[in-house]
Amino acid sequence: MIHLAELSLIADAGYDTTNLAFGDFQRDSGPTSELLRLRMANALHGSLVVDEVLQRFVREAQTHIRRFSFRYRNREEDVIYDEGRAYAHRANYHLDLHGSSLGNITISRSQPFSPEDLRLFESMLCTLVFPLRNALLYERALRSATIDPLTGVQNRNGLRQHLDHQVLLAARHGTPLCVMMVDIDYFKAINDTHGHAAGDHVLIETARQITAATRTSDGVFRYGGEEFVVVLSSTNLDGGRRLAERVRESVRKSRGKAHGNALSVTVSIGVSAWQMDDSATTLLHRADARLYSAKHQGRDRVVSEDLRA
Repeated sequence: MIHLAELSLIADAGYDTTNLAFGDFQRDSGPTSELLRLRMANALHGSLVVDEVLQRFVREAQTHIRRFSFRYRNREEDVIYDEGRAYAHRANYHLDLHGSSLGNITISRSQPFSPEDLRLFESMLCTLVFPLRNALLYERALRSATIDPLTGVQNRNGLRQHLDHQVLLAARHGTPLCVMMVDIDYFKAINDTHGHAAGDHVLIETARQITAATRTSDGVFRYGGEEFVVVLSSTNLDGGRRLAERVRESVRKSRGKAHGNALSVTVSIGVSAWQMDDSATTLLHRADARLYSAKHQGRDRVVSEDLRA
């Protein structure tokens, strides 16, 4: 069952707001409305990407209602979608399917919406609900499959997909690519001495520091245990070294906690750069070899390959 929780119409004079409470949507049963819903269903069919579903909905709706701005917010799923700037005359909708919130939609424009406009839009909203629900569920499943629940960064499954794609781009366009493999020093001792709760805190804080020290275009992944991998797109070996040093310093300056006491945490990092004929596996293998060297050279350091060798 689809509910329209609130409709707000904002008038020009003082932006007075009139709230009209609605129960279930009343679908028009005329042939014109049925044809519009059929066209809308066809337009929305075939995509499980939330942004694409909303974009197709707006494009189709704007062929029947004079151009309007569109805003969608779903806080639970952390989804935001906007088309156009906000105007004075607005209609606000909350979408609810069987007690499950699907988010909030606001349409606006400089001229008032007629009752016929709003009835037509509400009828089309009925057609949006199930494709939107399916897209939200699909994207949630993707996130669950590739996100590490403890640290919030992507997991090994996400790494494989991302790195394969980045290696393909590097081979196709000749763009540089680096990989950092990061390992928390003496992590087993932290768990053994202070307990797994302290170890979990160190993992979470380390992931946060790595993410903060790198760029938004870089991919951060928990590889397993206390190891993380950072994929640096469009980055040569020198740039990879500099970013690795930034990560190392950031982690060393941060503090883990155990029973209210600060813990000193350091990381060792291996850096490798993509070379012709590299696969994701060989690129990771070389980064892991450099990480192994960093461990044996005393930890809390960065070791990168020498491409001149």
